[in-house]
Amino acid sequence: MAAGETPARAFAATWRTDSGQVVGTTFGGTMCWFPRKPWRLRIERDGYEHVIRCGECPGCLEFERRRLADRLHARYGPGSAQAAAAHTTETAKSAVAAGTSGRQLYIVRIWAPLERHTEISHKLHRRVRLELEPGTYRLGASSFAIVSREKTGLTLVLRRAGVEFRIEPVRFRRRRRAWRALTAGLMVAREVYGEQVKRWYARGLPPAARERWKVLKLQKYQPYDRARSPRAFTASKLILVPPEIWQLRRSDRRGLRDLLNRAPDPESVHKVMSLVHQVVAERSLLSPIHLPPAAKSTAAQVREWYDRLKSSAAEQRSVDSVMPDLHPSSGGEGYVSSEHDGNVIEPRPMTDEELGAIGASGKPRWMERLAEDEARIARENEQRKARQRRSLAEALESLRRKITGGEP
Repeated sequence: MAAGETPARAFAATWRTDSGQVVGTTFGGTMCWFPRKPWRLRIERDGYEHVIRCGECPGCLEFERRRLADRLHARYGPGSAQAAAAHTTETAKSAVAAGTSGRQLYIVRIWAPLERHTEISHKLHRRVRLELEPGTYRLGASSFAIVSREKTGLTLVLRRAGVEFRIEPVRFRRRRRAWRALTAGLMVAREVYGEQVKRWYARGLPPAARERWKVLKLQKYQPYDRARSPRAFTASKLILVPPEIWQLRRSDRRGLRDLLNRAPDPESVHKVMSLVHQVVAERSLLSPIHLPPAAKSTAAQVREWYDRLKSSAAEQRSVDSVMPDLHPSSGGEGYVSSEHDGNVIEPRPMTDEELGAIGASGKPRWMERLAEDEARIARENEQRKARQRRSLAEALESLRRKITGGEP
């Protein structure tokens, strides 16, 4: 292997024996980061044991996203229409084939606030001529997606509504990957959507595969490291070990989880994960640094350190003594309160006649006040989104510096 090249094994989960010998590798992107009580509980089926998933980490969310993509491919992929029509009559079979085979599907992403997703989707699905598939898929708090069998009429409707949108075809030859743009919303944490809000809803999809597991309770506690300990155990004494790039400190893993919980859309989640993979990979390439043992300070060095400490304290006291008094002058009797004309603290509420009168814009005053309130709320929302973007960027930069040791 050439110098500076990262081994592929560092990014893959490995199957190992009890002695630590690697016998195989597998994809580690769906592995749970924070299993529930792995030192005490496991699940078992047919001689195969596994830790209990948390259902909230990037690995669990990627697992759910892939399951949904498989169900979508089974529903709309090549061959699904013929399989569904095999159990119908000739008339129904011809109708199904005419309605599904040979037709292109489109993923339509619409940008809108979270509280308007259901409203817009319901209005679009009521238009039969748009040929929309039943279902809505949220892509974070700022957009959602729907599936359509035509795009000309839908494009005209969305342009007339004045919403921002993007339409892309489904490339069935990519199989599961063809639905990545539709299922990316599952990678956004549930905290972003809020309580009692479904991340996706669709009718007619094949049911997800269900497996029965038996919960096992270990006889005695065993030490467990979430970054290094196994996730699965087989009857042949093989264990599944996480990838080597997971070697992050506990504080870094917690900070990463906080960042993912604040990521408002799939693009932010991808940005966070890309940065983590990049900095961890760069850190794994660095050669280990062996520092010499710290030498004990001499008596002269200790006395010099105390002298510097005393001099800095004396300088601080001299600066405090010459600083001006910034307290407001009140004649020695306390602070002077602000003055009010006529002792009126709040403005007098307007009467119904005044609210109905015509204002400066030519509209009733109540309409002017309503427009001002809406504009103020819009400004506050934009300021809040800007603060969230700045906070996310600062947190990403802090995480990068913490992992790389402050290197650019």
